[in-house]
Amino acid sequence: DGVLSRLPMFLLPPESENKSEIIRKEREQWRQLVKQPHMWEHSDFNEMTQANSMVSDKVGHAQLHHEWDMIIAHGLGVDHCGHRFGPDHSAISHKLAQMNTAIELIVNTIDRDDKPTALYVFGDHGMDNKGDHGGDSPREVDAGLWIYSNRKWHSKESDERTARVLQNAQELISSNALGSSFDQDLKESWWRNTHLSDDYKSASGEHLFEAPELRSVSQIDLVSTLSLSLGLPIPFNNLGTAIPEMFASDNDSSAEWGLLSVLRLNAAQVLRYIEKYVGNSRSHGFTDDALRLWNDMYNQAEDSYRELTDAIGQNPKNRRQPHIRELEERVAAEYFAFTRMVLGSLRQMWAQFDPVLILAGLCTLVLSIAALLALYAQSRLRSLDIIIARAGWPCISGGIAGAVVFRALSSVFVSSGLSHMTSLDATVAGLAMGAAATFCVALVSDSKASIFAFVPQLQWLAVTPATVLNVVAAVATIIHCLAFSSNSFTFNEDSIVLYTVQTLVLATSLLSVRAILSSSAGPKRASGTRALVCSLIILVLNRTLAYSTVCREEQLSACTPTFYGAPSASISTVYLAAANVLMVWLVPSAVTYALRRSYSDRAMVSKLWVSLGMRVSMGMAAAYWVLDSIDGQAASGAASASSPTRSSAASGSDWSDMRMALARMAVGVAL
Repeated sequence: DGVLSRLPMFLLPPESENKSEIIRKEREQWRQLVKQPHMWEHSDFNEMTQANSMVSDKVGHAQLHHEWDMIIAHGLGVDHCGHRFGPDHSAISHKLAQMNTAIELIVNTIDRDDKPTALYVFGDHGMDNKGDHGGDSPREVDAGLWIYSNRKWHSKESDERTARVLQNAQELISSNALGSSFDQDLKESWWRNTHLSDDYKSASGEHLFEAPELRSVSQIDLVSTLSLSLGLPIPFNNLGTAIPEMFASDNDSSAEWGLLSVLRLNAAQVLRYIEKYVGNSRSHGFTDDALRLWNDMYNQAEDSYRELTDAIGQNPKNRRQPHIRELEERVAAEYFAFTRMVLGSLRQMWAQFDPVLILAGLCTLVLSIAALLALYAQSRLRSLDIIIARAGWPCISGGIAGAVVFRALSSVFVSSGLSHMTSLDATVAGLAMGAAATFCVALVSDSKASIFAFVPQLQWLAVTPATVLNVVAAVATIIHCLAFSSNSFTFNEDSIVLYTVQTLVLATSLLSVRAILSSSAGPKRASGTRALVCSLIILVLNRTLAYSTVCREEQLSACTPTFYGAPSASISTVYLAAANVLMVWLVPSAVTYALRRSYSDRAMVSKLWVSLGMRVSMGMAAAYWVLDSIDGQAASGAASASSPTRSSAASGSDWSDMRMALARMAVGVAL
């Protein structure tokens, strides 16, 4: 690690200032630490001379040694060895021994320093049996944390008080219905590292030793801990909780207990984040129950704190009384439980996958593809009117039955911890799976022989304009589906959809040109010309629509929202909502008029989609933006409320669930 050759520049004084034997030996140890039998030709691994060090004409060695406040050193060697050789290779042992020597030298240095200094040693991830990481297995997400200080900052008594606070907070979280479904690391502050003891088993499969119970913290807690340790405010969007052991010292009996003071600041910062988030985003997705729970927990902690201050009164010596100290621990536990409850709730909303809903989505996708294939096969043998007449009612009844059954099963999935789906999620998922399954079964069972008899007659292998267009459409659809396998593609879905749709339309226009050039004057040439004009119009419209953007959070650095009329706006205007309602009538009418010239408006597809499906889908979309506008105006009016966490329920116009249902149904109808 090149960083090891840089640390002595900060930790050790220049040779001109200190020539003691101890410093000379440590300087030599640092040199030997980075000196290897086979070194790369790089200044990081050469002798620490004036020419190749960080020293410049403006910043000298003495200044580096005396004037630093914080050093961040990132050692890459262990990670590199893990990827290159795996965790069981001798190179890992050698590298860990090297890092251990470096830590020992750092500790020796700060022990000699008069300046109070803390050393944090931690990993940002673990590694699996192959030395890799990036997954969610315990081996990959667990890492060590070791903190050392050259000043005494805790005692046996403070450790015991901290343990009681954590235990009380754990009971508060587990006793709540929502908290009981949290991950183990949020519910419990101690756990057994079983994935390490699993490596040591007897021939019969029994563990050779019981995994020790270890104190555990979340990585997100490091930000708040380091910030408060340095006397800095916690970053606005950090939802971590300060590590209690770092602030539990109670040396000063006349002042407020350090841990309680820190947790109060921490809880106020988390509450401020929630209030700002709710006040500035009507699509926050927080339920009224969650907002009410957070608000009640914080108010309870504040009430307990006021009870504590009343009990102490005007005499600071009362803080040493047992019942006051017990009350301090209870209040600290309530603040701690509040911050953990917010983090756990948001983790479930934002950072957890729901395996049941994922499986339901995959089943819906497979069943829909099967239904489309069966529909296509049947459409080559009979009219669409007959198909809809025979499969329509089974599809509707199957959807209703699926919604009822899946909603009943959802309570089992939620109670067992397998899913966090809402009743609306279960209803929509069951409706989709039931409708797709019964539609497919109805088509297959109606005339099973006719479908399979159709397969040998398929002539899609012949190179014809229709075949080319079908292949391009299939490839565009597959690319769109594959885009969801990558986060970067998902973030830029709007661009991917634009390019795939434009590619499909461009293929149609090229086929139209071919039809025009290969035909003399007549109906075929006229239809080709009409198709070319329509394709060019669609190309222009798609490109024009692309200039209306609603940016994802991940795109904000390279994307400017234009959909709301102004880059700084985040809610729909009344005029925009009214325009969407107008489009519900205008767009389908224009499409119907265009199809009427070729009598295509008489086809069942046109009647089902243009006259019904398009209007329903666009109507739901328009209703979504109308409700969004209403919510936006209500949020603006409630922005001055004393508690934004209650503004949603107080305004009486929270349509977030309805808007989400409309958006999903609109997409479902369109698909």
